[in-house]
Amino acid sequence: MSVSIISLAQAVEIINAQGGRIYSVVFTKKSTGLDRVMVCRNGVHNHTNGGTLNYEPINYGLVNTYDMNARGYRMINLYGLKQLKAGGRVYVIRR
Repeated sequence: MSVSIISLAQAVEIINAQGGRIYSVVFTKKSTGLDRVMVCRNGVHNHTNGGTLNYEPINYGLVNTYDMNARGYRMINLYGLKQLKAGGRVYVIRR
């Protein structure tokens, strides 16, 4: 697997470009300060209640995604994002 160093903006673009493909992230949780590994997927609509968020997550440094292991929607803390694996590549986020 090849490793690339990318910026946070590039990481957001890669996450948004995944569509329904599975990817994984490593980030620091805001609430506990601990690292979290999450296997995610965007574009999942089966488990929604039809509602919308009252805010824009990107304005708070968050990305809404579906956690494949927890089988529920979770937020990725972009400011704590350390690593992204997508499309057979590993990306390390530059600070």
